[in-house]
Amino acid sequence: MGYIIKAVLMLLLIGFQVVGDTVTPLGVMGLVFLAALWIFREKYYYHWALLVAEEAVIIAQAHNHPAALLLNGVLAFDVAARGQYWLLLLLLPGGFYFLQGEPLIFYIILLALFALCGYLRHTLDKKELSFREIYDRERRNRYALEEAKARLLNSAREAAHLAEIQERNRIAREIHDSLGHSLAGILLQLQAAVKALDKDEARARELFQVSVKGLAEAVNLLRDTVYNIRPHEKLGLEYFQGIIEEYQFCPVDFRHKGDLSSLSANQVQILSAILKEALTNASRHSQATQIEVQLEVRKNIIRLYIRDNGVGCACFQEGMGISGMRERVHNAGGTITISPANGFMIVCVLPREESGGALSASAHRG
Repeated sequence: MGYIIKAVLMLLLIGFQVVGDTVTPLGVMGLVFLAALWIFREKYYYHWALLVAEEAVIIAQAHNHPAALLLNGVLAFDVAARGQYWLLLLLLPGGFYFLQGEPLIFYIILLALFALCGYLRHTLDKKELSFREIYDRERRNRYALEEAKARLLNSAREAAHLAEIQERNRIAREIHDSLGHSLAGILLQLQAAVKALDKDEARARELFQVSVKGLAEAVNLLRDTVYNIRPHEKLGLEYFQGIIEEYQFCPVDFRHKGDLSSLSANQVQILSAILKEALTNASRHSQATQIEVQLEVRKNIIRLYIRDNGVGCACFQEGMGISGMRERVHNAGGTITISPANGFMIVCVLPREESGGALSASAHRG
């Protein structure tokens, strides 16, 4: 925009000089030099001394034709656009020297208008800079939040893995301290019974009876240990079937493929949350009479497909539930696709998790 204003004023001055037959080689050279100063100041280096030099060239041109003072409008715009309002005072003496009456008033009004435009430009630039800083700060905060979420997710995985290792160690100690000692004692009794079989049959029979009783106690202890380590909550296939069986709005065709018991607790939590959200949305908005659910556990991925035969939605806006699903899937390294056309469809793909987390390698090495 500034280049257009400068070009218009320059052409206007040249037009006045041509009409007034005041064009001189020195004047043309002055205009070329002035244009060079403008370009240099705009692209390479800005200093108030350059503005003084430009004003000197304009004053020299005004000796040839007073219309050259129109070019001071460019300077008024530039200094106001940079907030250097005190430099506007340098533009007034030339007007008072070359102009009188109405031309002087017109000149002052012209400077005021250009200065006002420059002030507006300066204000807009400051607001743009402020908005840019706010946007950059918000973007940095958003990146920091994503990193914090990723670290928190990884910490949760590692904590779960540590809990799993601790539970395995506890089970191993319990089996070793109770069942291991019992079986070792029974083995010694059986060995003693075998040795006493030929010498003292009654003693051997007594040892066999004690061993049988000890084995019965060991079996009961093993049964109790297995019961205690078994999770009380149903996971895998039974867990998803329970969610679907509790849904009463319309029939749900549930199909599954692969080993659902291999899903990690985090994956079960994500997939079940998506399933519950989809079923809830179908009952509230879709007017569906049938819902199709497919859950596949493949070699490298887990795929959840949900679709209803409802009315869909032409103007779909994500709410907190769906945006929360998308964020959790993204944090788990997966993708989710949502389509509201011709019924509501959700396709979620999660990568298979390796056993353990970042600590698994060190745990195996230990």
